[in-house]
Amino acid sequence: MIDINNFWQPFEVQINSFSDLVENIELVMEKAVRRDIQFAWRGQIDAGWALHSSLYRRVALTRTQVVDEANQQMEEAKILAELHRWGLHAPSGSGRLSILRQLAMLQHYGAPTRLIDITFNAWIAAWFAVEPRWANAQEIHGGCDARLFAIDITNRLINEHPDRRAWEDDLSRPWKSERPDAVPSKEWTTSVFAWKPSNLDARISAQNGGFLFGGAPATQLPTGGKFQFPKSRIAADGHWKIKEGREACCLALRPHVFDPVHGGVTDGALYTFRIAAGAKAEIRSRLEKMFGYLHRTIYPDYTGFASFGTPWLKSV
Repeated sequence: MIDINNFWQPFEVQINSFSDLVENIELVMEKAVRRDIQFAWRGQIDAGWALHSSLYRRVALTRTQVVDEANQQMEEAKILAELHRWGLHAPSGSGRLSILRQLAMLQHYGAPTRLIDITFNAWIAAWFAVEPRWANAQEIHGGCDARLFAIDITNRLINEHPDRRAWEDDLSRPWKSERPDAVPSKEWTTSVFAWKPSNLDARISAQNGGFLFGGAPATQLPTGGKFQFPKSRIAADGHWKIKEGREACCLALRPHVFDPVHGGVTDGALYTFRIAAGAKAEIRSRLEKMFGYLHRTIYPDYTGFASFGTPWLKSV
């Protein structure tokens, strides 16, 4: 087992205050504008967490092993078959949902899916990284550092890709290995895709949200080269074994050091920022005052209220 912090540490930028956060987000945005890059963002309240989908995490816990794409597709198929048995793939009055919308609804209600929540708003992602969470009326994760990811999704957003746009309405998984027109395995397991749903629910709108997805990482690129997770910014330090890399990241995303001045990588960069635990309260307060970010505005539905509306009451 690898230490997740060790996986990210060689590439991370340290953020110790709200001013540090502002400076780094502005630098990322300047780079995005200058080089016509589109970023998606994700905040995690514990810097030591892996970048995993709920499906990948739960399959790994159940099987007590590192999961590959075959494992993931098998479990995903079982979940979707069970969803159909319950009749939830075709809600009354709505007709049959596309496969992505089925997964999005499952994600919304907490069922395991391969989708990873992202936002297209850096400030909302920062709020996710510092938001308060409770368990049995006690705040949790407040004393640990948080993590913010900036993910280059240029040319990866299926809504804007002529060959992928139809996925939004597809009634079966475009990555299903049994399909004759499935995404080729080498492409699926070395690529990342993003989706910005339209008119799905109030929470997606409030969060300017979307999803990141793809196959469990593998080494063989369609071009014949290799996909690898680097151990550091220094090439001589080598790479993680693909199974080790999957323990930290369940998508084919290569972490890179954020360099606001030089060109750096030209495609698919993943940047990571570590937010000090001591800076969480200040950042949270400033985001509330600047943008009105609170649980009731970020999770504006009954599911959100059920999760965050009564933090003072014990649950066990």
